[in-house]
Amino acid sequence: SIDDVLEILSTPLLGIIPESQDVLRASNLGSPVTLSEPLNGAAKAYLEAARRLEGEDLPVVVPFERKGFLDRLLGRRAA
Repeated sequence: SIDDVLEILSTPLLGIIPESQDVLRASNLGSPVTLSEPLNGAAKAYLEAARRLEGEDLPVVVPFERKGFLDRLLGRRAA
């Protein structure tokens, strides 16, 4: 979970970058996703993390993680 990672790292959270095929595609093209797909959720998350790193106080948005059938069946929570 996010809380477990924060506890292990003992460092402030700058952001949560959601998984995105656009990030991989942009990386393969040698272009940051923040430039090639600026409206993408991952691009927005990167830019917000950079703003937090500069000292801006922004809330961290936890992206919705869709649970699979087995997770729902077995009662597992999304991280």
